[in-house]
Amino acid sequence: MKKFILMSSLIILGFVFQTSFLVFFNHFKVIPNFSLILLVVFAMMSDGISGGILGILTGLLYDTMIYSIFGLYTLIYFLIGALIGTYSDEMLRENKLIYSVAAGISTIVMHILLYLILFFLRYRVDLAAKILPGIFMETVINAVLIVFVARIMMYLFDRFNVKV
Repeated sequence: MKKFILMSSLIILGFVFQTSFLVFFNHFKVIPNFSLILLVVFAMMSDGISGGILGILTGLLYDTMIYSIFGLYTLIYFLIGALIGTYSDEMLRENKLIYSVAAGISTIVMHILLYLILFFLRYRVDLAAKILPGIFMETVINAVLIVFVARIMMYLFDRFNVKV
């Protein structure tokens, strides 16, 4: 319970950090998806159910604050959190390359699902060729940044005596 409360509060703080302060670090017109990074780290630390619940929490934060279609981000983040959490037992959690690969794949999957759902809901979306460079940059930034975030999260879990 202590682990889940710590993860939930860090996801909420990460969301506030991303929506408030990261817009000032807008390099290359792309900002890292800090909430997705935290979701990937926490889903790899837990199982599929906890990853799915944390994905729902993250998606609900996005849906209530940012987007006009309620449930879109909740569905996407739920799928990402549940899938990574389900397969996290088979992954070597100490290997930071696994975290980078998981963050990169989840960033790409998030954007593909977002694009496809909006396209089939007949929302006006940009051409895929226009948004691919931004998605590529965000994927690279997320894959690099997750290594540092995972270390910080491991330190916080050790500091608060929470088992991973």
